[in-house]
This record gives sequence, C-alpha cells and structure tokens, in this order.
Amino acid sequence: MKIPVNINITTERLTENGPYGVDGAETERIESSASGIMKKTGNMLQLQYIEAEDSGFGGTRTTVSLCGDMVAVNRTGQLNTHMIFEAGKSHDCVYDTGYFPMQLRVSTKSLDCDITELGGKLNIDYTVEIVGNVAEQSKLTLSVAPDSSVMTS
Repeated sequence: MKIPVNINITTERLTENGPYGVDGAETERIESSASGIMKKTGNMLQLQYIEAEDSGFGGTRTTVSLCGDMVAVNRTGQLNTHMIFEAGKSHDCVYDTGYFPMQLRVSTKSLDCDITELGGKLNIDYTVEIVGNVAEQSKLTLSVAPDSSVMTS
C-alpha cells in the first residue's frame, strides 16, 4: 500500500570546528519540504520523494528505507549516493559526483526514529569522513505526516 505523505527536512551542518553547542561552533541550517509516498513491505517502511528544483539537487529521487535500528538513504539523479546510518556504527558508502565516485565513511553518533504509517520523526546525528578526515558533521531531521488531502473521517 502506498500512502501519500508530506515530508519536512531539516539539515544542520557544522561550519566551524568544534562540537555542536560549543562557543565558536556555528551551524548552517537548511529546511525544505516535499510530497512523497510511504510504502510498507514486511517490517520495513520506505519513504520516496523527489527533491525540489530550487534545492540545488532538483529532480533527485530520494528513497529512505527504515528497518529496525538501520536507515538507508539512496539518492539518484543529479546526485547519486547510498548512505547507511546505524547508531554507534560506521559504514563505507559511495558518493558519485558525476565525474567520479568517492568512498565516504558515515559514522552515526545517534539515530532516533518513531516513524509509522501514521507519521513521525527521524533524527540522525552523523559525521562524514573522506580518507579518514572529518569532512562534515551534520544533524538530519525528517518529519513525516500523511497528506491531509487523503484523510477521511
């Protein structure tokens, strides 16, 4: 079954050295929203949406697979990545720049997910490393709600 959903995405990227909340550490906050679908297959939920044209990655199809304590994010289009998030673990992933693929290591500090067919929220705090060096420290939040246009009483 496919459920139409509205998805709000917030990304906070650390722009200065130092952990979040420490003096001198600044974050860049990006917020966007998308309409998409949610599918349930067995014990896995999948969210699919296409990023807005003004996002810089317009037309990129994103699939977020939620399975227990693991989240996989696949993006195809202008941007091609496959990233796996699992609290307290690191996973090697591929980022295709369009010119050549790069191997990244995604280390997930924390992952909290309460998304069900009724909606919910996903919070991920993670770092991305390239050749052993931290390239990015980010927090990602996805808020999901069924599209009100399909709700009936």
